[in-house]
Amino acid sequence: MKLKLPSSVASPQDLNELLGDAQDYASWLSHQANIKRVSSKRATAAPVLSPSLKELLLANNLMTDASSQDIEDLVDSLRQFKHSADQVTITLAAPVTTDVRHSLVDWCRSNINQNILVAFQVNSTILGGMVVRYGSHIFDWSFRRQLFSNRQKIAEVLHRV
Repeated sequence: MKLKLPSSVASPQDLNELLGDAQDYASWLSHQANIKRVSSKRATAAPVLSPSLKELLLANNLMTDASSQDIEDLVDSLRQFKHSADQVTITLAAPVTTDVRHSLVDWCRSNINQNILVAFQVNSTILGGMVVRYGSHIFDWSFRRQLFSNRQKIAEVLHRV
């Protein structure tokens, strides 16, 4: 199954939550199928679906007439994706705002991979800028690195003050 993540699923943690929601929904569907087959008991109400799961089900045409097997296949696809997904980690000096998070995730998904997972970390010692880790590559655009790479110039500027 070709999987396209909803825009609300940006980080590995978001993916884990989506996977848990999908597993709960698959379990409920399987239970309902067993109830229909075995007895005449009334079916229980459907669980409340998270917005991310609704978006994923709609994107895969599974919102209305999904069988428990269809949802199980979706759960298996999510599990496989979890283990094979590209991931980039962005470290910032302060907690990321919602707008910045969406901008960075959109940029990564349009320029690197449409289903890339973007994890955010905070490290105030970088002072500003960002450090990006993708695979075995680290790109350091932090203010700290810039300051340490120009130590002689800093001393010169401070001497003039």
